[in-house]
Amino acid sequence: MNAVQDSWPPRPEPPWRPPEPEPPAPFPPRTPWHPGWTAPAPGPVSASASLLVPPSDWLAERLLGQRVIALAGEVDAEVANRTVAELALLDASGDEPVQLRLSGVRADVDTVLTLVDALDLMGVPVHATCLGRLTGAAVALLAVADRRVAGPHAVLELREPSPGRGVHGLDVEGRAAEHTRQVRRLQERLAEACGRPVEEVAADMRAGLALTAAEAREYGLVDAAEARRGTG
Repeated sequence: MNAVQDSWPPRPEPPWRPPEPEPPAPFPPRTPWHPGWTAPAPGPVSASASLLVPPSDWLAERLLGQRVIALAGEVDAEVANRTVAELALLDASGDEPVQLRLSGVRADVDTVLTLVDALDLMGVPVHATCLGRLTGAAVALLAVADRRVAGPHAVLELREPSPGRGVHGLDVEGRAAEHTRQVRRLQERLAEACGRPVEEVAADMRAGLALTAAEAREYGLVDAAEARRGTG
């Protein structure tokens, strides 16, 4: 009999397992110079990426470099805050006049009064030009400028601003009183800019008086009405 015998009963063999696959080599290979890939830190935007900037922002920056601010369409609180910042920047960066272009601007009385205050605080002249139609509170943005010009087809509509919506319950009365005070401030500022009595301006706003460029000059809202260029 052999000196060394197998155990009895025989031990079952472990189930067969396939060999573990080797992990794939990293790419690029890990070396003292490439220990491993990590996400690149954010860096400056490349020239090609700048094409993703909205055209309106690009145009606004170009205009700002020429000391021009253009407002068109609906002006909400965000646009008003940006305009206030742009006015302050231009006021601090030079002594030349700031050109304000207004085209079909619509805004509530609170937003307009914010911009009027910013215009009143300017240390450099503001030259405003109206194109298209200005209605309601937005007329004051043209009237309070240092130099005011209306295009040949411009229409300025004196109309009393309507109160905002979305106020319910006990806030209705307080909001209505605040709106009345703001409208009165607007009428006083317009009357001062036009050289007319406040009550006359208030009555014209209640009536919705619409003025052509020439009529707006007679009313005192603008200093000059641009003539249409001849075709010859």
